[in-house]
Amino acid sequence: MEQNNDPLADPGQPAVSRAIAANVRAARTARGWSLEALAARSGLSKGALVGVEQGRGNPGVLTLARIADALGLPLTGLVDGAPAPVVEVVPAGGGTRLWQGAHGGHGDLLIGSDPPVPAELWRWTLAPGDAHVSAAHGAGVRELLTVLDGVLTLEVAGERVDVPAGACARFAADRAHSYRNDGASTARFIGVVLLPSRSDIG
Repeated sequence: MEQNNDPLADPGQPAVSRAIAANVRAARTARGWSLEALAARSGLSKGALVGVEQGRGNPGVLTLARIADALGLPLTGLVDGAPAPVVEVVPAGGGTRLWQGAHGGHGDLLIGSDPPVPAELWRWTLAPGDAHVSAAHGAGVRELLTVLDGVLTLEVAGERVDVPAGACARFAADRAHSYRNDGASTARFIGVVLLPSRSDIG
């Protein structure tokens, strides 16, 4: 991910920020979209997109998800710094950390697949008291998850469900949802985000 030939990239920026900046700009220009067009499609302000394309700050998961949804890409299409090899192996402890909880938890985007079957594989750790709240993703987005340790409290469109270790869940992520750990021990789970192809959503 360190390799970057983008003349606008600042070598002092973190590699992930440089990759996101270059990938968003490349995907937008490849579609012939202005910043205003991407702003309209993503629901983000033009200023926020300028910041992303210049590698300023640390865009959150929701911001990146809105951009990826608008571009019809998995999140890995924004954070990867090089084309994927024929077989891509993510080592233990690898991935890209895109969320940090207030109590020490974290969400890591491990790997993703490209269209025509775009999907993302995530590893989540929620410390007691941690919560990740997400607005609705794009139309047709679905999530699958399996809880490895602890109890995950999943809330989707106002409906709350406790998912214990060893159990799985699936839900429509194109509505507001959240992951919470209301227990006394750490909750760990693996999640898969399934993204519809652009043809599926018109």
